[in-house]
Amino acid sequence: MPEARALIGTSAWQKDAWDGPFYPSDLAKTKKLAYFAARISTVEVNSTWRGLKTPSNFRAWHDQVPEHFVFAVKAWRGITHDRPLRGAEQETAVFLASGPLLLGEKLGPLLWQFPESFGFDVDVLDGFLGSLPRSVGEARQFIDRHGGSVDSELAAIPDRPLRHSIEVRNAGFLQPGYLELLRHHRVAAVATNSTSRPVIDAVTADFVYVRFDDGLARFPHGQSEEQLAQHAARIHDRLAEGLDVFFYFDDPDSTKGLKGSSHPPLDAIELQRLVGGEPPAPGTTLQTTLW
Repeated sequence: MPEARALIGTSAWQKDAWDGPFYPSDLAKTKKLAYFAARISTVEVNSTWRGLKTPSNFRAWHDQVPEHFVFAVKAWRGITHDRPLRGAEQETAVFLASGPLLLGEKLGPLLWQFPESFGFDVDVLDGFLGSLPRSVGEARQFIDRHGGSVDSELAAIPDRPLRHSIEVRNAGFLQPGYLELLRHHRVAAVATNSTSRPVIDAVTADFVYVRFDDGLARFPHGQSEEQLAQHAARIHDRLAEGLDVFFYFDDPDSTKGLKGSSHPPLDAIELQRLVGGEPPAPGTTLQTTLW
């Protein structure tokens, strides 16, 4: 069995506030992903939620990053928000055919984020999770079955497992039945440090997915040394359990018209450095229960 690994990055790779503190001020926009990927191990792509991308977008992203780099990809809102899961097979097929599979070995978990208006419905969710393809081969069959197009390039992608994660925003999901359903389908429950939405801290798959608010409103100075050490200790615990960890520093302030933070990429680099060092001493007490 491959050794568990931790990949630590940010939600998105382009933020205006990062020019100067992280990116050289004169760096061209077209060179930012390569610069990012040379310093950080993973990124969560959020632009795929707002609208469908094209295969050429994914091919370009694939070619700009090193072999070890991993993209987590947020699913299109047409599936999760516009008609949350109900009768969305065609939309799901269109999303899968739009290019994420072309990332090949660089594709990490797919992130399915549900709106606050979507409450826990065991039948709807069970049907949706049961239909999700668990491999590239199954994804091709799903696309073909629901009216999508499998071109020659997509047909040539080597088969490999696909991972799925879910972030919920409705308190109705705070029940054992939800976690049981995720474990049954081997889908990861996304952990967050939200102060206004449900916080779920449970292992439901063979990996852990964390989205951590690192915006100025809550962390005006970014993560402290102590906080980063606590994150690193928790990550080491998960790695010791044989679980891969995907950890993303997010800046929700920048999507609300507020001033963005320059800290997420810098905190990601420092946390990756700490995780790559020696594990904490046995018996280390964690002060955080955020994830």
